[in-house]
Amino acid sequence: FGSSLELCTENVVSMVLSAVLVSVLAAVEHRVQLSEGSLVALSTRGPSAFRVRLVGGDDDAPIASVMVEPDGEDANFTEVSSAVGVGIRATFGEVLVSAAGEVVLLDSAGAELARSSVVQAGVTELQLTSSQEQVLYGGGAGPDDATVLRTEGNVTPLVVNRATYVPHYYSTAGYSALGVVSADATFITRDGAMYPASFASSGSGVTWNFTVPFELYLMPAASLEEGTRAYYDLIGRPRVPPKWSFGFIASRWGWDNRTYIEDTLHHFRDGEFPADAFIVDFLWYANGSDYAFHAEGEMWFNDFDWHNTTFPAPREQMQKYRDMGFRYAGIRKPRLGNSELLADASSKGWILPQGEPGGDPFGSSGFYGVGRELDFSQAALRDWYADHQAHYLADGVSFWWNDEGETDYFTFHWWNVAQADTLRLTLPSDRFYALNRAFSPGMARLGVGFWTGDINPTWGDLAQQPGMMLKWGLAGSPYVGCDIGGFTGETNAALLARWYQQGVFLPIMRVHSVNVATPHWPWLWGAEAGEVMKAALELRYRLLPYHYSLAHRMYNTGQLWMRSMAQAFSTSAATSDLTSQWMDGDILVAPVLTEDSQMEVVLPEGQWYPFPGGGPAVHGPTKLSGLANASDIPAFVAAGSVVPLGPVVQHTGALPGGPLEVLVFPGADGSFELIDDDGETTAYEQGTTRCVQFTWTDASATLSWTASGTPGPHHFQQVFITGPSGARSGVVDIASSGELRLAAEFVV
Repeated sequence: FGSSLELCTENVVSMVLSAVLVSVLAAVEHRVQLSEGSLVALSTRGPSAFRVRLVGGDDDAPIASVMVEPDGEDANFTEVSSAVGVGIRATFGEVLVSAAGEVVLLDSAGAELARSSVVQAGVTELQLTSSQEQVLYGGGAGPDDATVLRTEGNVTPLVVNRATYVPHYYSTAGYSALGVVSADATFITRDGAMYPASFASSGSGVTWNFTVPFELYLMPAASLEEGTRAYYDLIGRPRVPPKWSFGFIASRWGWDNRTYIEDTLHHFRDGEFPADAFIVDFLWYANGSDYAFHAEGEMWFNDFDWHNTTFPAPREQMQKYRDMGFRYAGIRKPRLGNSELLADASSKGWILPQGEPGGDPFGSSGFYGVGRELDFSQAALRDWYADHQAHYLADGVSFWWNDEGETDYFTFHWWNVAQADTLRLTLPSDRFYALNRAFSPGMARLGVGFWTGDINPTWGDLAQQPGMMLKWGLAGSPYVGCDIGGFTGETNAALLARWYQQGVFLPIMRVHSVNVATPHWPWLWGAEAGEVMKAALELRYRLLPYHYSLAHRMYNTGQLWMRSMAQAFSTSAATSDLTSQWMDGDILVAPVLTEDSQMEVVLPEGQWYPFPGGGPAVHGPTKLSGLANASDIPAFVAAGSVVPLGPVVQHTGALPGGPLEVLVFPGADGSFELIDDDGETTAYEQGTTRCVQFTWTDASATLSWTASGTPGPHHFQQVFITGPSGARSGVVDIASSGELRLAAEFVV
């Protein structure tokens, strides 16, 4: 049921103002009748969002968008009437329709955040105006705007190789917004797969253009940090990927045969270059690429088989590689190449009419794969696909690498759903994981990751990647990596080494290269560069307990693991638009991004210590610059930071590998919650975790802790602490509680 209010004004809006405030369940809409016969339907969605639906009549149902988390409770609301208008109130604010027909958003204190243009029947444009100049964040990114954090100009949501834009933003006027139209309205052009809910900013206003029906989700939020959390509460918090995905992934196009695969894996292990997974391109399942195929495909092509040159004995090989500590993924394309399978899928209506936009890797323009792209939005096709893929997981494949899925705005979403269904057929308690070349909002709740497309081996592309990662995180994709070293051609040792260093502090650390380029393995680039890359890998693995805990915190609270300076230091104008540095939890990272090895770090107010080596504190606000050594990764932590590090291990299966080292930095009290689990299954979602709450008390130079949950075989059992001067405590058992003190004086 719903509430329909009517009142005559001068032929703009009709409503009756009710003096009674009724407590309403969130599943119920509060409907305001417009004079033309259309409605504005108001409700809540999730714990912190209002849903404003512009509908044409009583029978219009809400849009079931995959961008919005389908589960979980919606906030209760109360119907309200005031001088501003009629509408609903929740604990986080109010949304009202004025007598003139404007949608008005208020915060919890009653302050106006935004007011729309007059809503009329059939409107396809809506302006939201605030009382102040505003800056927008969170609309996505591509190469052209990756080095500027804010979202500027017109944003047309699309997915294409190297770019994803979404119908979302956070406004510094104090709210977040997500625009939703029917999935049937998506369309494709040579520029990408489009979603017709665009917006443009200008000063104090934002103008939305859309098809109808249209829904606008509005989330009052005083800061970018708060607005981003509210957004993830709406689209779904990111599930925690399997622990091995936090290590290093070796990928290339050009694994020619079994001998090459095994020689490479042994080189990683024998040279003590830590790694947890590897990815093979086309030649793991097919005996060639399908880029030149016509719509009817080829009889000789294999879509769901093993290639006998690279994997002549797949189960035996998968087990052998797992015993070495390696997980395996193969590339997947969202299309078919085999003639017989294509004919069957086509007869059932499972083929999209369009192809992949942007041209293929061999240089053709326009679309490719036309007549062969699967429509994963159909449940029957997803079931068929899962059945055909299930044997791979039984054989030992751990995850998928999904490429060229920009055939529709939601292809990647539904494709991942089909692959998750595959996992449930074989290993129902395991975590699903896949890497994807683009995303749509809501995919983070599937527990998957993304990479920034087929980037070039240039210093300019290196400099773009932090901004891509940060802006995609604000747009709904927190697990982002890139083709370290660049994909499209030959790189060089200095560039690759700097890219490895950047990758230490990205959510996903993975190299990749085209088949005609030298693979991006560390030992192929000379002794000096190879040592720099090895040191980067070792730091990545030392950070495993820290990163994995931050991933759990992100799942539990919605706070992003990797945050922009604008989120972490909202009052610092000097860092508000930076993408060249960011916060990895409590670590401020500013890797070298230029060929001349110039470093540049902007430190906000406070006391900052070099990380991880320690040393004297630097007092901010200040700017540091100068020539960096080849081995330098500029990084700092604030006074009071508590950072757990593990020993260097060659893969996550070797954890714990020794005691946990906790770095403590004096000058303030601090804390950190170490969170661990079995690393493989979904049991953590039911609370099966091991948690150790560390607390640093600065006055007594004491680290104390309490632990909960049963420790497992790969959890840390012992701990010691180290200060920035190098002072170190003894090693003790973690047990259920304890404390350690550093007697030596710190260097401050």
